[in-house]
Amino acid sequence: MKLEIEITEDEIRSAVERKIRVAVADQSNQWGADEYIKKQVKAQWQTSVDAMILDALNNSQALRDKIAAELERKIRAQLATAMKAVG
Repeated sequence: MKLEIEITEDEIRSAVERKIRVAVADQSNQWGADEYIKKQVKAQWQTSVDAMILDALNNSQALRDKIAAELERKIRAQLATAMKAVG
């Protein structure tokens, strides 16, 4: 009796990915995972927020340009509506 089975690379990859998902789910369901995640978020929170604020301040000209473009668009739309109403 001879038995041959062909398994593709995609099938192997899919099987390994399923195992990884299960391992990650098992790890994240452990009692200490929630506390660890909360602790890490708390530890990184201030640094992350500070970086976002600095980025916004450093790009203030880009922000001003976006605001100016939006205001111009709204004013043009209002002007067009007023012109239609008059004429």
